[in-house]
Amino acid sequence: MKTTHPNNRLQNLFPAAIAEVDSFVDQFFGPAARGSALRAPVSIWEGENQLYLEIDAPGVTQEGVEVTFEKGQLTLSLERKAPEYEGKLWHAERGFGKVTRTLSLPETVDPETIEASLRDGVLQVTIGKRPELQPKKIEVKIA
Repeated sequence: MKTTHPNNRLQNLFPAAIAEVDSFVDQFFGPAARGSALRAPVSIWEGENQLYLEIDAPGVTQEGVEVTFEKGQLTLSLERKAPEYEGKLWHAERGFGKVTRTLSLPETVDPETIEASLRDGVLQVTIGKRPELQPKKIEVKIA
């Protein structure tokens, strides 16, 4: 599977134009107006008996995480609070704020088995599969 990053392609095609827009935004709104959104890239993979999700959450505390499941939808909400700076902020690229990702899950998962943990800036979620909905291998006997 190939992963693409559309924003990177745009930056490679139009570096001078993007730099000009960044400068314009900085003049009118200050450097904190650009690049201040929290990003939350997610990876999802399937094991034999479980579905696994990892979502980057650097600087997010346990209080800033909410995981909910409703009607086949898993919602992951992360919030990273911006620090209070003394004096004038010169430059800001670190992301702060709240981001929410909602993922549709297959019917084979068992929502009663959802577990989430936050470790080293990564939110890890595991969801067991329903045994009754898993493919069943039928043994062929010799008659």
